[in-house]
Amino acid sequence: MLVGAMNFPGRSVAKEIHRIHEEGFDFLDLTLEPPAAWRVDGKEVKRLLGDLGLGVVGHTAYYLPIASPFPELRKAARDLYRRGLDVFAEAGVDLVNVHPDNRLPLHAHEQVLKANAEAIGVLAADAAGRGISIMVENLDRGFSTETDMAAVLDAVPAAKFHLDVGHANLRLGLGEGNRTPSLLEAFGDRLAHVHISDNRGGADDLHLPLGAGTIDWHKAVRALKGAGWDGTVTLEVFSREREHLRTSRRLWLQWWSLG
Repeated sequence: MLVGAMNFPGRSVAKEIHRIHEEGFDFLDLTLEPPAAWRVDGKEVKRLLGDLGLGVVGHTAYYLPIASPFPELRKAARDLYRRGLDVFAEAGVDLVNVHPDNRLPLHAHEQVLKANAEAIGVLAADAAGRGISIMVENLDRGFSTETDMAAVLDAVPAAKFHLDVGHANLRLGLGEGNRTPSLLEAFGDRLAHVHISDNRGGADDLHLPLGAGTIDWHKAVRALKGAGWDGTVTLEVFSREREHLRTSRRLWLQWWSLG
């Protein structure tokens, strides 16, 4: 099992790569988005990662309106996504995520699901043309359950599943627990990557250090191991104090070894 961290898009990618390497992580979760992590030199990123011995997966901005009811916005979002794919391809990235777009006001839920399935199908084809596999990330609402995720994953057989354990803990209904076990039961055979961070189970994706929220991490470890997972896991912990990220890494490795 490999543990990685994401670059902060407000700093240069090169500086973030060096920081993540110095902190002992196995790979970079490369997010390409403004203000400082856009229009980067993919070949230079590949060279630097190779020099430092870091692996890499790709991450895209969650706010791209890929399924917007405005055709102009859909086209712009696809063009931006394809520009990111070009950089990922140059950087040697072969696995990139996409976030479903649930910002479709006044649309029936079935329409939202269908629009996303169509949009992600197009993006998956764009990625495949560059030698890249696409993975779909579960969200906190709209695409939080196995039923919603199946509407996309069943329609796009080439797409893989990207599990975010933190998102699976948000907006829980009465008596409902973290949705990680049910998502893994449905899509464990298509699991390609995992994000972990903590929160308090409400509406806010806080990206807290592990153990600072309400997620039962021992249960999450058991669910992942039960699904046969032993691949890449990104600590999506965002804090000014970097020690929280390092401590989260230590705790995760400890829990994984005991799980």
